[in-house]
Amino acid sequence: MRVLCLMTGPLDYALEVAQAAATIARAMLVGPRAELEPRREELDPALALAPLSWPRHRSLANLRLVREVLARIAAFRPDLVHFLGDSVLWLHLALPFLRDRPRIVTVHDVELHPGDVQSKRVPRASVHGLRRAATVLVVHGPEQRRLACARHGRPIEEVRILPHPALDRFARLASRLGLVPRPDRPPTVLFFGRLMRYKGLPFLVEAWRRVTAIDGCARLVVAGAGPDAAWLRSALAGLPRCELREGHLPEPEVVQLFLDCDLVVLPYVEASQSGVLALAAAMGRPVVASAIGDLAHTVRATGMGRLVPPADPEALARALAELLTDADARARLAAAATAAARGPLSRTAVAECLRGIYAEALARHARRAA
Repeated sequence: MRVLCLMTGPLDYALEVAQAAATIARAMLVGPRAELEPRREELDPALALAPLSWPRHRSLANLRLVREVLARIAAFRPDLVHFLGDSVLWLHLALPFLRDRPRIVTVHDVELHPGDVQSKRVPRASVHGLRRAATVLVVHGPEQRRLACARHGRPIEEVRILPHPALDRFARLASRLGLVPRPDRPPTVLFFGRLMRYKGLPFLVEAWRRVTAIDGCARLVVAGAGPDAAWLRSALAGLPRCELREGHLPEPEVVQLFLDCDLVVLPYVEASQSGVLALAAAMGRPVVASAIGDLAHTVRATGMGRLVPPADPEALARALAELLTDADARARLAAAATAAARGPLSRTAVAECLRGIYAEALARHARRAA
């Protein structure tokens, strides 16, 4: 079986899923040259790479990209094409030329997150057109599956669940660079990711006021970039033992942040699934997360953290404070995170899920063509 993966979703997710596909099929990943080339040496050599010039959404040079993608498909002759995300504008123009093979489309978020201006730059008509053309849709959990079936009128058999894989390349990077937790660091909570209010940042700020009244040594590190960075900078200014790392950080710095933390906090008020959770699992770090969406489903299924009601700073503060002072509980949750990364979120487990998804897509396409 030949599978061509198009990097139309987040880089880290695309690398993990494409490498999983390469363990069960002859696989090629087509994506932006600027993102793929620097990582070529760390990837499984079984995965063929096709780095291309990837213009900005608004550039007419995307017409050339469509032509080059179709040329890669013609040369590779895949049995199916897997779009690793649906945030595409120009590549949907390739769809009429792909009718002779199954198309799998990964939907990371069935509905847009509140305030997600970046995703709105891709016209929703293009996104929904790609979803309609899919032989099979892929989502990350049962809640997103239910939403996708309702939103797009798909039978449940055409919407398959593929767990978000653990982002193991960060753990491998730590090993390769010899990075270890810094000694004599205070108990540390890490928030990492897009700085947007729907991530629960106002409730984290309020919760941290309560935590510092309970634990006089704990430290909060917030790292990331996003449209609410200026608001957050002001909100954190009066809080003790807070550090803001603003911007897109180099990968070794990201790895060190996870090594140096005791807990990862995901206080989201709205969520589907989380790449940060997948990174925490890879790094063996326990989480405190909101009981919402498929984020909560993964935390429950893996046992890698505590769940709290969303938008409840008192409950969030209580969970953080309890775990910061209970090393044994943290160790148990950390062990569960590591087990998840090696078990249900591992490349092997994801590959087996892909095997079933690809078989379903091929069978459905054959029945429709008959």
